[in-house]
Amino acid sequence: MKRRKKRIRKSIYIILILIIIIVLILVFKKDKYNIKLIDNLNIEINSTITNLDLIKDTSNCNIISEEEKIDTSKLGKKDINILIKDKNNKEHNYPISINIVDTTIPSIEYKDYLTTTLGKKIDLLENVVVTDNSNEDIDISIEGDYSFDKVGTYKLYYVAKDSSGNVCKKEFTLEVEDSNMVGNNTDNIIEFTTSKGFKGITKNGVTYIDGVLVVNKTYSLPDNYGNGLTSTTTSAFYKMQAASKLENLNIYLSSGFRSYSTQDRIYNNYVARDGKEAADTYSARPGYSEHQSGLAFDVNQINDTFNDSAEAKWLANNCYKYGFILRYPKGKEDITGYKYESWHFRYVGVDLATKLYNNGDWITLEEYFGITSAYEE
Repeated sequence: MKRRKKRIRKSIYIILILIIIIVLILVFKKDKYNIKLIDNLNIEINSTITNLDLIKDTSNCNIISEEEKIDTSKLGKKDINILIKDKNNKEHNYPISINIVDTTIPSIEYKDYLTTTLGKKIDLLENVVVTDNSNEDIDISIEGDYSFDKVGTYKLYYVAKDSSGNVCKKEFTLEVEDSNMVGNNTDNIIEFTTSKGFKGITKNGVTYIDGVLVVNKTYSLPDNYGNGLTSTTTSAFYKMQAASKLENLNIYLSSGFRSYSTQDRIYNNYVARDGKEAADTYSARPGYSEHQSGLAFDVNQINDTFNDSAEAKWLANNCYKYGFILRYPKGKEDITGYKYESWHFRYVGVDLATKLYNNGDWITLEEYFGITSAYEE
């Protein structure tokens, strides 16, 4: 009987201990605070971010730290302290370690086509601008063999490397011509000057004005030109897209490169549906489409429903920062030859794009260079 009582007493003790443990666990769990941080604590150098941007979500606590901008000007590890208050009104320091890194390649603004005549040296680095998120001075070099004393077409590269080892490499063409042949149509070369005084050259059916590839209703491309969006264009687009996401916007490519044959099919379908006169106001004839250049694309909805969207408004006011222009602005239909397209953008480089942005009052390529955009019927 005594043994039985001892066993019962022991069982009761065990049950009481278990109850106490469960209560303590519940109390601890109730008072425990949780902080969920952003997925990537590798922060790009000189980026704009605050201490509160590091926190994705919280539970059982309140953040009482004031929002402060983090100094991201130096590479390496950086410790951030966040002050929190738990459910019991107790204050705690929550340490966060971030790593400031540099994984962004430098950006090179340049003309992708340069021309000179035999024996006439030109500065290949003139008007070439290199920028980097590190804000450091970056040297740029030219890779490839060329000679001003030998006629030829030279495929060369601008190469820029920052102190973190990020390398940007951009291809450009140097054309060294025989001065006796310049302007001779039999050599497929035509040089001209626009009404605004810009130098233009058309070689083998491709036209550059002041080093900028031009495609419109006046200047076409050969049917075999192009093989996709250029790497410069896609790289700049992804930077722009990333910036738009910070504003909770969704910008995506809907139509990029189009070959001559693809444009031929699209255009003729529109002609069959709406007639040639109408189709010419919104669709390019084959060979006259900027899409074939690999420097232009359409985003999101390719129709007028996109015009009043937050994405369209943001792009119209920010695309120039990434080297893009709103190619067919509102009110410029008689100049560009096309209706207003809020979804169509063209890469020209930050320098020229900033000039054409004109503080929000867009200038077209036609106006800037002093050229026409009209088919020869």
